[in-house]
Amino acid sequence: MPSSQRFRRPVSHLPSLVTLGNLACGVGAILLSIQAAMGEGDPIKLYHAAWWLFLASVLDGLDGKVARMTNSMSSLGAQLDSFADAITFGVAPTVMLSTLVFLVAPDLGIQLHPRLLMVAPIIYSCCAILRLARYNIEHESEDLSQDNPGFSGLPSPGAGGLPITMVLLYFGLQDTALFVVSDTLLHTIQLALVWSAPYVTIVLGILMVSRVPYPHFFSWVTRHRSPVRALAEVVVLAGLLMVEPEIALFLSIVLYIFIPPLLHAPFLFRANSEEAAHES
Repeated sequence: MPSSQRFRRPVSHLPSLVTLGNLACGVGAILLSIQAAMGEGDPIKLYHAAWWLFLASVLDGLDGKVARMTNSMSSLGAQLDSFADAITFGVAPTVMLSTLVFLVAPDLGIQLHPRLLMVAPIIYSCCAILRLARYNIEHESEDLSQDNPGFSGLPSPGAGGLPITMVLLYFGLQDTALFVVSDTLLHTIQLALVWSAPYVTIVLGILMVSRVPYPHFFSWVTRHRSPVRALAEVVVLAGLLMVEPEIALFLSIVLYIFIPPLLHAPFLFRANSEEAAHES
């Protein structure tokens, strides 16, 4: 057997190993969320779970690129990626965020309807699975060697990014070495994060099954034709990540999630108006 083929065999498994690493991080985050809720509760474990899911996001962005670099794209890898995303971004983020709400809402004086706290994560997870299934059906005949330029509906890793960064921000604000905020402002921000959590998960679920066009996150960050402007944005974002990663990640994902619907809304309104006028 030629040496190139012997080398290719282990390399061809590398994308699947990256995907399984994504899945392992998702399962680890769920286990940390369960541990956080055990006994008297240890909310700081949720902070660790959020970083595990952030690592999963990085791995999810790498597996496709690794597959193309090693020329080892396969239908098995594509299906494996979807199953991993279903756990890591369809279940783990909302389990983690819901656990945070259950643990800290009473201390913050927040009273949310118990049914809302049950229904919101279920809606999120169901929509995430539906979105992944729809994506697989609509792209099953695509050339796997080509990078998909965008998405129809919010991708599940992008949706999972908001619960992840909400948890990171909640605990990151308590780090006085990074953030200098008054106790009143800290309480207000944490109150807003926890109170809005179930409503945010429902909105994310709706966006996942919508037809709003979304770009790849890294393509969106470097979206300008001017390489100088794109490089400047990347440098600024990298600087913020090094200084205050929780704020930088939270703001980045908020802009990524909510700018496309705002830009798409006028076209949707115009299309509905034209359809109504045509019917009349």
